[in-house]
Amino acid sequence: MGTERLAVEFERRDGSSVILRVSGRLEEGTAALLDGVLRALRAESATVIVDLSAVENIDSHGLEVLLAAEADARRRRTSIEVTGVRESLRARRSPLEE
Repeated sequence: MGTERLAVEFERRDGSSVILRVSGRLEEGTAALLDGVLRALRAESATVIVDLSAVENIDSHGLEVLLAAEADARRRRTSIEVTGVRESLRARRSPLEE
């Protein structure tokens, strides 16, 4: 730990949606940043779009933040969309599966 980096850029579109462009590593040491931004947006009814196209790695902590945000959006009857997940992240398998 100590070398993890995560950046979240915020863009509001037409008052009906917010785009969060996430870059870096969405991991144990950085996931709290995205979680904090998503929690701050709870008061809004805008659709939140989380663009992960510049994310290099996602671990279970990052995935937990995304799943919690999706569950929260369902409860509040709002929408969250996750886009740009790299194929290399989707296809990553445990060494035990290989």
